[in-house]
Amino acid sequence: MTKATISSRGQIAIPKAVRERLHLKAGTEVLIDVQGDALVMKRIDYPDWRTMEGMARGGESLTEALMEERAAEVRHDNARIQGR
Repeated sequence: MTKATISSRGQIAIPKAVRERLHLKAGTEVLIDVQGDALVMKRIDYPDWRTMEGMARGGESLTEALMEERAAEVRHDNARIQGR
């Protein structure tokens, strides 16, 4: 375990060895959670959009599904308005 001290402004410096091990750099976003009496920080890893290329190919058209869903909602609303 590595020891750190909280400043008077509530800040804590992450020791260099920990930053290097977890590849934390200036601007890295982290989630902070309290679990019992422990503080847990976890780096937020956003997916690289380039790795998602082609993931939706071959399946149902999401646009068509959304348009069908919206049309069903309109029919339902119109039926309610007309009292059916």
